Amino acid sequence: MLMAIRLLEGTYPSELAALLGVRLYTVQSILTSLEREAVIASRLMGRTRMVSLNPRYFAHAELSALLWKLGENDATLQSKLAARRRRPRRAGKPGLL
Repeated sequence: MLMAIRLLEGTYPSELAALLGVRLYTVQSILTSLEREAVIASRLMGRTRMVSLNPRYFAHAELSALLWKLGENDATLQSKLAARRRRPRRAGKPGLL
């Protein structure tokens, strides 16, 4: 999850859930734990909670460099990132079902 957050440089929980193939609740609980430890920071943009690595984290530079290096070599994650939608759908817009 941290690798995806680093490669995206700013994302939201539902995008992470879709990208990683896990339930939204699972992503939200992991993000809450990471935010409590100050590894990530979140901010509200409208009704969407945007998350990114916390630039005030004591090991931000080292963690960021490590996650970037690991993400560069993860072909599966790279292909999923290339095919993603970059912004959330408008509220109330009909689904694709």
